[in-house]
Amino acid sequence: MGKDPLQLFATIAACPTCGCFELKGSVRCSECGTFHSGIHMEERATPTETVHIEREPVDPMAYSLSGSQALPEESFEETEELVHWGGGSSDFTMEDADEPPLSRVDPDELELPDPEDLSRIDS
Repeated sequence: MGKDPLQLFATIAACPTCGCFELKGSVRCSECGTFHSGIHMEERATPTETVHIEREPVDPMAYSLSGSQALPEESFEETEELVHWGGGSSDFTMEDADEPPLSRVDPDELELPDPEDLSRIDS
């Protein structure tokens, strides 16, 4: 006696949503994308509720380009305490440089190296 031809379908199941044939134990249907188990899901904590701060509405005219609008008054926290940071080796002091900035250098006065001749390179 030969093999049972229906034994080929022993490892195949049908998707309950679309009816597509797929391997038994698959987590997701390859045709419709439906998940068949909760293995792929992870337990997550419920997000805490965020507290919304009530702010007074801003008048859009305060940011108008016309000169007739007064600037909005804003207040910021101010402190007289200064923090002195130590331990760094960076020096950001600005000193007068001996060289003029490049925007004020005449291009004819720049000393540029001679260009290389790359046409004679042996390959």
